[in-house]
Amino acid sequence: MKVSKRIFIFTFVVLLLMLEANALVSKENCSTFTGTVVGIQGGFRRWLDVNSTKEGVIANFRIGRNTVYTPHRHPFPGEMVKVEYCPIRGVDVAYTVTILGEPK
Repeated sequence: MKVSKRIFIFTFVVLLLMLEANALVSKENCSTFTGTVVGIQGGFRRWLDVNSTKEGVIANFRIGRNTVYTPHRHPFPGEMVKVEYCPIRGVDVAYTVTILGEPK
């Protein structure tokens, strides 16, 4: 009985470590995007639409409860932002949104 408990605990710890290592490795593909906020869409699943200042391309980023905003508020349409994001399962997920300027 003691051996099976030890094997279970060992397996559980190894699985947790593998999940954490996977999360750390996935941050290698992360990028930044700077532009003007076009809008925030959605209800339960929210999206941040940002128009690039250089290319004029609109990019959509998934935002949620783990997204960190600096300062601590959602950006308004027209504000300049820098978005740090990682592609997760084919979707660009924003994990940091820094508000750079006020709307014009």
